[in-house]
Amino acid sequence: MIEKALSHYKILDKIGAGGMGEVYRAEDLSLQRQVAIKVLPDIFAGDAERLARFEREAKLLAALSHPNIAAIYGLEEAEGRRFLVLELVEGETLAQRLGRGPLPVEEALEVCRQVAEGLEGAHEKSIVHRDLKPSNIKLTPEGKVKILDFGLARAFLDRSPVGVIADSPTITAEMTQPGVILGTAAYMSPEQAKGKPVDKRADIWAFGCILFECLTGKTAFPGETITEVLAAVLKGEPDWEALPKDLPTNVRAVLRRCLQKDRNLRFHEVADARIELFESSGAPISSETGRRISWILVGAVGAAALLAGFLVRPLVFKSRAITPAFVLSKTTIKVEPGYSLDGMRRASEFLWPTRTAMAISGDGRFVVYCAVKDDASSTLTPGLFLRRLDELEAKPIRGTEGGSFPVLSPDDKWICFYAEKKFRKVLVAGGVPQDICEFSDPVGAPPISMNWGQDGFLYFSQFGQGLFRVSADGGKPIELTQPDHNRKEFSHRLPYTLPRSRGVLFTIMAHSFDIRPSVAVLDFASRTWKVLFEDGSDARYVPTGHLVFLRQGKLMAVPFDVDKLKADGQPVPVIDAVMHALNSTNNNRNSGAGQFSISSSGGLIYAPGGTFPDLNNSMFWVDQKGNAERVGSLTGSFLEARISPDGRKIAYVSQRNIWIYDLERGIPERLTSLSGRASNPVWTPDGKRLVFGIWEFGPLNDFWIPIDGSSGTEKLWTSQFNDWPGSGLPTAKFLLLLGAEIIKASFFFT
Repeated sequence: MIEKALSHYKILDKIGAGGMGEVYRAEDLSLQRQVAIKVLPDIFAGDAERLARFEREAKLLAALSHPNIAAIYGLEEAEGRRFLVLELVEGETLAQRLGRGPLPVEEALEVCRQVAEGLEGAHEKSIVHRDLKPSNIKLTPEGKVKILDFGLARAFLDRSPVGVIADSPTITAEMTQPGVILGTAAYMSPEQAKGKPVDKRADIWAFGCILFECLTGKTAFPGETITEVLAAVLKGEPDWEALPKDLPTNVRAVLRRCLQKDRNLRFHEVADARIELFESSGAPISSETGRRISWILVGAVGAAALLAGFLVRPLVFKSRAITPAFVLSKTTIKVEPGYSLDGMRRASEFLWPTRTAMAISGDGRFVVYCAVKDDASSTLTPGLFLRRLDELEAKPIRGTEGGSFPVLSPDDKWICFYAEKKFRKVLVAGGVPQDICEFSDPVGAPPISMNWGQDGFLYFSQFGQGLFRVSADGGKPIELTQPDHNRKEFSHRLPYTLPRSRGVLFTIMAHSFDIRPSVAVLDFASRTWKVLFEDGSDARYVPTGHLVFLRQGKLMAVPFDVDKLKADGQPVPVIDAVMHALNSTNNNRNSGAGQFSISSSGGLIYAPGGTFPDLNNSMFWVDQKGNAERVGSLTGSFLEARISPDGRKIAYVSQRNIWIYDLERGIPERLTSLSGRASNPVWTPDGKRLVFGIWEFGPLNDFWIPIDGSSGTEKLWTSQFNDWPGSGLPTAKFLLLLGAEIIKASFFFT
């Protein structure tokens, strides 16, 4: 081809070759400029499929006009040859530059920032490069970065099957040669290496490989043969220790987010990586400095009021250390006027705890939350709202009226919620909801928590029971665990599935509202579970390889090995004062659920507030005219006070036990020492005993005890219902019991 002419283009020399054609430097004799000519090889000329793909390339490239992408001038034919006329980009390729060693950090960030901008421009036109690598990136003498060779680009909607991996367009016969493997296969995403259809997340993977190589001078996934390279892509990890020691924490986070093997956990948009790199282009952040802090405030919260708002923070971790880093941005967004963020749910006459009332999308671009109207209604009718973070107002989601507990599907297309004693799902944009299954709880409580796993199952828990799962497409729930009463487990709640269906994190409650719950993990392989941390709840797995959970209102983090189901180190606090979802303002009514949500792209949203403090109350006498007189100097956390028949003593619940206050002596004395929680003390008519319920394991049943301590606690009967005393009748023949959806009288006094 050298010195030959194609139409009015004179071929000067050969520049290179790729899977879709050979590239030459040529002179445009008409316009007197030099161009690049990409000629379709003769061997492909009779291949209709390849020819159609080549023509499609021209149309795709013609739609691109970006300073970081080499331009196309035309698609022509001469002497039976089809060829593209392209912008000739002078300078060396990034591969040639890397042949001399790694780039300085600032230069590497600037080069990769321009690469990201070029990819962003292509992705906005629904064009995927599919073969991004250093040899396809030119560095001009002026410092400009140009992406070359979109010959393997394919529109997002093109779902043509790839077939076996050897037929993948990014793999050619030349790849059997040493060196060529490292230039192409090493930048292929895991899904691409498996021969699966790809989308823009394949480009994001390749971008991460290029960023790693720019910083280290080494390929992220090296190998001497195609087998070794692909094995490293599918199973291996980059040499993270090779990164510069002073590398900003945000850059490390970008690398880990780009190189997630599960593309659902990868950055969904290259713009997210570009923004992170732009924020990191200044002075490096030292490990001593620890963080770049920012937050997006969404609403405000009163000291003891129901949640009225929440915060959003982009959250990343430095490698597997626990130093948090935050993107530098700040804005204020309010929950819709007249509404409060949901924090409790009314069932019958009791308030039940929710899980978090919010969910953030995987890409961090929108939030779904549950809110209730601020009015005098006792029904607290909830509803779901969609707030896109680039818009000024939230919008009600049609079809979710009365719904609560929003959970997003792994692809962010669906919302699962609870309404009218059913699990339902609806598209994020709203519409007619689809029923998943009925939900029936023996005590009338709604589900304690839900999680939509990557495996397509909805995981949930019930009051006083274990974990269940049901297909998100509908079906019958299957029980996964039963609380082990021998290990003092009252219930399992707050499930969160781990990657690769390895298991599920959950919270063990020793009581219905446990102030010291435990974080546990269920191993799907062995069907057994173990405690990971005491004094913790609502654990979530973060794709950086960390576990985050709540401990007394603080968000804690610790490195976590998914394969071994084992923490690597001790938890450290990341954020103080994250609101717990409580069932009421009564002391220590901790449901274990946290008002926070973390996206797969690193966004954190939470409601500030921490746990409710200990409540110090006082007792008062109140006459029929409303006049109040304090009962002595007694202060503390009091619940369910009852006066003895002779008016000389008061029985009450505090610190989970029954106490008696002698009005004449002014002295409180503890009557019981329970591992469970006492409830509703009732005096017998003779004033010699107290009847009360105990929350521990299984249904709440009733006990009694002499007030003089002459004998211990005695169980009155065993019931399948949650029964607790209401009051003793003066006839001394009956005790009213409140049970699950029933009121019954049982004869037991003699």
